[in-house]
Amino acid sequence: MSTKRAATGFKGLALAPVTQNDLTAYSSSKAEALPFAGSMSRTSKESVTDLYYDDDLYAQIKSVVGEDVEIRVAEVPLSRMAELGMGTYNAETETLEADFNISGKEYALRFVVDTISGLPYYFNYRVFEMTGIRFDNFTTRKDSISVCEVIITGVLKRPQMGGLAPWAVMQLKEDKSNQDACLAFLTADETHN
Repeated sequence: MSTKRAATGFKGLALAPVTQNDLTAYSSSKAEALPFAGSMSRTSKESVTDLYYDDDLYAQIKSVVGEDVEIRVAEVPLSRMAELGMGTYNAETETLEADFNISGKEYALRFVVDTISGLPYYFNYRVFEMTGIRFDNFTTRKDSISVCEVIITGVLKRPQMGGLAPWAVMQLKEDKSNQDACLAFLTADETHN
């Protein structure tokens, strides 16, 4: 009997600033984790019907290049925004001098899609062109606590370097022997030339 691989949700979101994306080379620096990711949605550029097997939605590995993506996270520490190139952080005053006019900035978008078998997929979309970042407030049910939600929008694109695939994916083995490699896959810098 084969292992069930139905998708149950995503986690482990990280962004890696792309340092070179041209016809001769592609590189990204080390990824910075966004640990409080709440949801990620994409606007499909194609008409697709989700397929269900055994009453579960299975992870569909397909090209989503050109699709608009919206990521919602409950919180992004100010120092993390600076590490992602969104401003300059002063640790002494705990102040971020930010410029959210980030249209055209490119990142590698990495995340984990969990499965009911407990053997998640690890995705690396090499070019996520950020188109905007904004803040939205929402109130929780208990005690009416207001939370500042960060909304990141962008478009998945193909790298300019010919022959370089737009994304890569790994899956955790049943014996978990490649767990360290999978975790490194999420955060490591990447170079192709």
